[in-house]
Amino acid sequence: MTRACYAEHRLMQKVFTLMMVAVLLVGAGGPASRVQAAGTTITSMAYFSAADGPVISKSGVGQASYGFVMPIFNGGSANWADVVDDLGVKVKTGGNWVDIDSVGGYVYNQNWGHWSDGGANGFWFILSATTEIQLYSKANGVTLNYTLAFQNINETTITAMSPTQGPQITAGFTGGAGFTYPVFNNNPAIPYAAVANDLKVYVKPVNSSTWIDIENNAASGWIYDSNFGQFTDGGGGYWFTVTESIHVKLASKTSSASLTYTIVFNEPVRNSYTLTPYDGTTYSADASGAIGIPLPKIDGGAPIGTELGNFVYQINIGGQWVELGNSSQSGFLYSGNGYNNMSASNQWGYWADYIYGLWFQPIQENMQIRIGYPLNGQSGGSIGSNYVTYTLIGNPNAPRPDETDQEDIDIGTPSDPAIAGMTLVWQDEFSGSQLDAGKWNYEQGYYIGNDPNSWGWGNAELQHYTNSSQNVFLQDGKLNIRALNDPKSFPQDPNRYAQYSSGKINTKDHFSFKYGRVDFRAKLPTGNGIWPALWMLPEDSVYGAWAASGEIDVMEAKGRLPGTTSGAVHFGGQWPVNRYIAGEYHFPQGQTFANDFHVYTLIWEDDNFKWYVDGKFFFKVTRNQWYSVAAPNNPNAPFDEPFYIIMNLAVGGHFDGGLSPDPSDIPATMQVDYVRVYEENGGGGNPGNVAVTGVSLNQSTAQLQVGQNVQLNATVAPSNATNKQVTWTVSNSGVASVSQNGVVTGVSPGTATVTATTADGNKTAVCNVTVVSTTIVIGDSVRGLKKTGDNLLFYVNGATFADLHYKVNNGVQLNVAMTTTGNGNFTYPVNNLQAGDTVEYFFTYNPGQGALDTPWQTYVHGVTQGTPE
Repeated sequence: MTRACYAEHRLMQKVFTLMMVAVLLVGAGGPASRVQAAGTTITSMAYFSAADGPVISKSGVGQASYGFVMPIFNGGSANWADVVDDLGVKVKTGGNWVDIDSVGGYVYNQNWGHWSDGGANGFWFILSATTEIQLYSKANGVTLNYTLAFQNINETTITAMSPTQGPQITAGFTGGAGFTYPVFNNNPAIPYAAVANDLKVYVKPVNSSTWIDIENNAASGWIYDSNFGQFTDGGGGYWFTVTESIHVKLASKTSSASLTYTIVFNEPVRNSYTLTPYDGTTYSADASGAIGIPLPKIDGGAPIGTELGNFVYQINIGGQWVELGNSSQSGFLYSGNGYNNMSASNQWGYWADYIYGLWFQPIQENMQIRIGYPLNGQSGGSIGSNYVTYTLIGNPNAPRPDETDQEDIDIGTPSDPAIAGMTLVWQDEFSGSQLDAGKWNYEQGYYIGNDPNSWGWGNAELQHYTNSSQNVFLQDGKLNIRALNDPKSFPQDPNRYAQYSSGKINTKDHFSFKYGRVDFRAKLPTGNGIWPALWMLPEDSVYGAWAASGEIDVMEAKGRLPGTTSGAVHFGGQWPVNRYIAGEYHFPQGQTFANDFHVYTLIWEDDNFKWYVDGKFFFKVTRNQWYSVAAPNNPNAPFDEPFYIIMNLAVGGHFDGGLSPDPSDIPATMQVDYVRVYEENGGGGNPGNVAVTGVSLNQSTAQLQVGQNVQLNATVAPSNATNKQVTWTVSNSGVASVSQNGVVTGVSPGTATVTATTADGNKTAVCNVTVVSTTIVIGDSVRGLKKTGDNLLFYVNGATFADLHYKVNNGVQLNVAMTTTGNGNFTYPVNNLQAGDTVEYFFTYNPGQGALDTPWQTYVHGVTQGTPE
């Protein structure tokens, strides 16, 4: 069972996040850090931890993925955001340090790049040979070196497995459990990577007789990197998050070998629902302003996942306890995907590491929160005095992201759309008597297609959409979208009724755009479960179904919270492995989204989104924060395609916890004054696409043996091209194969042409490959070397003695006496080389007339060519 490299990259982020949880629980001390101005110069760098340098070793079949956390900058007083403009990356090549952008074969976001997760940052690389990396200060030359050591592994199949842990394992309170990889083929030296392609994983509940193949089977409920996955520490293994006891079976695809584990989940028996602190009630913020609190015990035991939804969280504001989730009152924004270091808001969320808890960041002031639980154990039940109160001790010096560089913007007026520096490219002022069918489509119904399980648009919404003038109409220069009491059933499930009707319109096939600005002036309705929205979806879902191809929310609002609106982007994979990042705007005192019209603005550039209300900036998301599972090598995906506009008024649904309206909340009407789309004068204010002009390879010819690998690296020009992605093909797959990372493998003797083709412009470069099955000689009849596979045999003939002097990859020079084979002939082996390894060497020998030294010679494995023996 194998996964794409980005999965391991994200797994490393997950492991780091759990490590940060441990730090939060301990409450790390040390000096407080202050936010430094952008453009800080690096004065020192230190490895983040022993696992993050100086040497990181990995093994793999042909290649391996590496990652490490950014070093500690300036003794901890600066972070990556502070020093990013001063930080460079070099690679050692030919004994010299060269900037990575100048080295052929290194393509940003294709085989190296940055990762960011929960406020932490680092680098990742995909390599097929041992590589030396250097981080350096552009200003003063401070450096920090890393060796990313690679060991190539030959694939094999599984004939036997025996457990290294278990086979019975007890899950923790969060349902978390795991086990290290078994011993394969009774040989502890065989790593997982050697058998990964022969291994399948199956799961079944202990009371079931049906095994479930969980690989790429989200429909089963088993989702990789969500409730199961792989870890790399300690040799690696599998982890699972369970809600019941299960069996896990590892099985060979090619033999009958299998191994079954049992993960036991003990659901607690509650005699009462009384809360007590887990391990204390006072917690202090660390240098980053982060605090982690374990959830209180229920009846003396830690809570499990099914109980989380029953908890109540409140914060003391001016002597009054208010709901933590009501951000307009609490001042805290819920961040479901971890701390967003682009937002200056106070944030909170859940963490899970054996037990469940809450995190808060950045806490700069002292405050009190309390956590309650219903006395009857049922959501919404009476809590009485069943609370635990916590004191959070703030760190006044904790950093808060600097948003001062996000300037407010000018907006047009209801009668004049003109904005300096902007060109209006599309608009609807709703000044007619009916909706313009040349601009808008109606969406109708209650289901997605014919699936009866997709009722409520797959989101448990309570409204059906119509094209009725009762739900969508123009009046007094305004678009009105109105929700009414209007029960209706549909053929997909005649017994289920949508209790309300409403309107939803879109511009699909009429208007879509990529990059620009959209302004939307509206007055929104209030009420429980009332959900007005202006948002966008891709014209063509080129990266797959929602949300792999993205969603952009310009504005969403919860009717019960009229002081708050939000913006968001959705991305990642197809449901249910989608991700989102959201930010909230809080109206000034005395204003709400319902008491007047407000202008909601999104500015979309190729590398970021910014949100505004009435021209006031409140939220930003950058390219480093989003991704698409379908395009791991495309940093802009999925937000590099045209999107169309949608407006609707929903009722109920998951957005606000499934609330239903009170009778007085219906009818509810969203009024829209205008929708306007702009681009900056000159066709856009973002850099735009930089076209590819050419591509070259690190070698135009290569000679290798059957079964041997050689790494080809493509360099795309210019160096700042927007899309550097290339694809690899081979003219004769019977002679050689090529991976999409440029690794060429000899299959049988012959010749073939390997071609690299750019995704942008179809530019090509070729390498002519010769595959041989015999030993290759590089030298003459007296001295030289013989290459067989990845092994070298140095030789000297007709001498009274012979010494070899050599160094590998500019390492320490080794001086060795060569071994006599008789008749005045001498040899010495140097084995297990990897593609690209450089061996420099010379001989000292006596041919009978006195000792002599030969000149230095250089051999590059997989590049230097010779003649068949």
